[in-house]
Order: sequence, then structure tokens, then C-alpha cells
Amino acid sequence: MESKRKNILTILLIIVIVVVVGVIGFLGFELINGKVKESASQTITDEFDKQIPTITEEEFNEGMQEQEQNTTQSPNQPSGEEGSSGQTGKYTGYRNYNQSYYTTGVNIDGYWVVGTIRIPASGIRYSIFSQPSKKALERGIGMIYTSNGINQPGNTVLAGHNYKNSLFFSKNKYLVEGNPIYIKDATGVEVKYIVTSKFTTNDTDTSFYQRDTGGKREITLSTCTDRGSRTGERLIVLAREE
Repeated sequence: MESKRKNILTILLIIVIVVVVGVIGFLGFELINGKVKESASQTITDEFDKQIPTITEEEFNEGMQEQEQNTTQSPNQPSGEEGSSGQTGKYTGYRNYNQSYYTTGVNIDGYWVVGTIRIPASGIRYSIFSQPSKKALERGIGMIYTSNGINQPGNTVLAGHNYKNSLFFSKNKYLVEGNPIYIKDATGVEVKYIVTSKFTTNDTDTSFYQRDTGGKREITLSTCTDRGSRTGERLIVLAREE
């Protein structure tokens, strides 16, 4: 009887050890995997910022006016020279002020990057990809709808994963009214948005996509709730330009 009891305890001990090792291994894998995703994400975002330096809307408008003046004064000047339609003034080397070009974004490592998102309250900064593919959403945020383009009048919907950690939109549940969100588009202009509200809905609800913004710029952040992978529930955060 004593021997049988010892055998049972030994088996139980082995089971506990296997479970503990399995949990530690899983957590270790998740941690390493998360670090890999974070590193890859930041590399892409850093490259985008390198190619498209951040400027103010005033600087962008001044550059557009300068280009128009230079084009009018020297319509036949060869493209690529300072003051031409290719490059202009102090922005020589990294700006061409072709609006249609900048709305398309930049190709970085095979991803089409159309901007970046920064949320100080969550401590995140990621690239925004034009297509929310599975691969892209493991490297940043996907644009799933836009009325007229990022940072243009109307609404733009951005989707990101909730890994229940610090990655991507995992901390969106902690955002509150008044929190700032910064969206930089492919012109280099960064616009400040303020969170106005948040709510939960299901994964088939798109009623908030096409909404009347009164000519203002708005963004919508969409992610799973903590139980959303099972229920299809989504957490939606609405923000409006300051």
C-alpha cells in the first residue's frame, strides 16, 4: 500500500513538473516572440521616420507655396535641381511635395507604410500599413478604412492586435477621454487627435466607419477585447483632431 502511494505521488510530481516546465516554456516563447515583433516593428518605423522627417503643417504649406512659385517662375527648369518641382528650398533631398505620391506611402521591407501612430498614454509608436494583412499586423497597425486618406477630413479606421501585453493596441482599454493620439502621414505632417469616446461592439459592425465628421479629421482604433478572440467582441476608440 505504501509503495503504491509513493508511486502515485511520484506520478503526480512528474505531472506537476511537466506542467510547470510547459508554462515556463510557453511564457518564455511568448516573451521572445514579443521582443522579436517589437524589434521588427521599430526598425520599420525608424526607417519611415528617416525617409519622411516630421514637419508641421505650416512648414508643409510653406513648401507647397514655394514649389508653386518656383514652378511658375521657372517652368522649364530640369527636375531634381533646387527650386524645381522635384525638390525645393530647405527641403532639398527629402521632399518633393507631390501630394499624390505621399498619399501612397513608402515601401519598407516589402510593407507599404502610409504613416505612423504614437500614443503616449500607451507608450507605443508603430507604422501604419496600407493593408491589414496577417503578416503586417504582426509588425504594426493596419488601415482598414479611410474616407479621404490619413489626416484628411473624414474618418480613418486603424486596426491592431491585442496580445494582452504591451504590444500594439493591447493597452487601448486603458485609454480615456482626453488622451492624445498622434498620426503622422506620408507628407511628414503629424496631427494631434484627442480621444472622445470608446465602446465595445462585434466584429461585423462597420456602422461607425462612414460617419459624418462635419469636415473634421477623425480616427478610429479597433482591436479585440481581452476575450474578443473567442467572442468576436471589439473595442473601439474614437478620436477627433484637436
